[in-house]
Amino acid sequence: MNNHPARIAAAIVLGTGTFVVGVAALAIVFAKLLVDAGLPIHPADLATLDDVIAILPFVLTFAAVGAVATIGLVAGQAWAERAAIADAVVGVTAGAFGLFLIVAGRDPFASSSRASSVADGVGIVGTFTVVYLAVLALIVADRVASRRSAQSAA
Repeated sequence: MNNHPARIAAAIVLGTGTFVVGVAALAIVFAKLLVDAGLPIHPADLATLDDVIAILPFVLTFAAVGAVATIGLVAGQAWAERAAIADAVVGVTAGAFGLFLIVAGRDPFASSSRASSVADGVGIVGTFTVVYLAVLALIVADRVASRRSAQSAA
């Protein structure tokens, strides 16, 4: 399998997204350790932290699949495309669902500080979604380029 520039770009984008997800998961773990050690926290924030800790195994699995797919893409492995597509589809689906929840849960009568938090959330989740959409687009571009080069060689 060749390493077309689109495949390398997909690996870079996927690796970057995976790194950010992994760092966020690590930050959640550290926050939980600090709270368990006695760091004072607002009860609403503690409830949010507990909710995020509950889904942490899924986030870590998502990051692990992304890391393995990134390494496979760079190494030119055929299976890596399927793993990257699966990871990106999960990322786009989670991001789209997250955007829906943020927009549906927005209170039009909220204070301006709450409105800016919603805008920040849309920006973060929107960027996450676009990153994984870019991975899908780059893998499709790689597949198209690979088929064209195979047809011209034949």
